[in-house]
Amino acid sequence: MQINGVGGAGAAWSVGANRPAAAPEPTAKAESVMSPTDEVEISSLGQMLDDASRTGAMREQRLAQIKSAIEAGTYETPEKLEAAVSRLIDGVNLDELR
Repeated sequence: MQINGVGGAGAAWSVGANRPAAAPEPTAKAESVMSPTDEVEISSLGQMLDDASRTGAMREQRLAQIKSAIEAGTYETPEKLEAAVSRLIDGVNLDELR
């Protein structure tokens, strides 16, 4: 028995002439494809918050009202204190449930 090494089934031979590959011709579909674009959609709440952050005059006016109410001693009303205590109790109750 005679062994002619790895792949000894026969000699290598050329199938055909070597030719460089041609570039593919563009098709109508390839020309009509547009590149993707990014889009951003801002909700109405986001737009409202953006508008509110740009109106510094309204914020300054509200801060001036609060400051004058604190100086006059009328800022802390029984209703506001009741609401704050209620929120505090609700927060404690939620923490106990977790």
